[in-house]
Amino acid sequence: MLIKKLSAIMLLTCLPLFSQPLLAADKVAPKQTTTTEAAKDDGKLNLNTATLAELTNLKGIGDKKAQAIVDYREKQGKFTSIDQLADVNGIGPATLEANRDMIIVK
Repeated sequence: MLIKKLSAIMLLTCLPLFSQPLLAADKVAPKQTTTTEAAKDDGKLNLNTATLAELTNLKGIGDKKAQAIVDYREKQGKFTSIDQLADVNGIGPATLEANRDMIIVK
C-alpha cells in the first residue's frame, strides 16, 4: 500500500513537467531580415535618405525637383509625413499623388 501511494505521489509530482512549454532553445527562431532587405521588399523610397539619383526615378521628378527635395530636407529637417512633399517648391498635389505609393517616411 505504501509503495502504491509513493508511486502515485511521484507520478503526480512529475505531471507539471509534461505540461511545461518548450524551452526557448527548442523553439525555431523566425528569420530576421536586415533593413536593406526590408527596404528592398518594401520597394518604396524613403524621402529622408534618398539620393538625388533615386529621387529622379520618381514620377514627374527631374534633377531640379530632386534637388529641391534635398534642399527642403536639409533646411526643414526630416520629413515627418509623405504629405510634406507638397510643401517642396515645384511639387504639387498631382506629383504627390502620382508618387504616394512609391515613397515612405522613416
